[in-house]
Amino acid sequence: MAEPVLFRGLSFGREVYDVEIHGMGNGQFIGLVKEDGGPCRIAFRGSTVVRDGRRVGLARGSAAWIDQGLPTGTNDTGEKLDG
Repeated sequence: MAEPVLFRGLSFGREVYDVEIHGMGNGQFIGLVKEDGGPCRIAFRGSTVVRDGRRVGLARGSAAWIDQGLPTGTNDTGEKLDG
């Protein structure tokens, strides 16, 4: 199988991320990326577009984390958050 253009020039390590994607039924989707055993997540939402005649999902994500009894206003490393 030919290498996808998206992966050209990349090297890969071991698989440690799980990705879950849910279609909303209208060309929109939401998803979550999580690392094995860690509280950090990347939550994203996007839409399907046509690029060069092919359907492509484009998304924008933000950092998120599960509450594990951390002090309010900190992330999983204990850093104080602005905002």
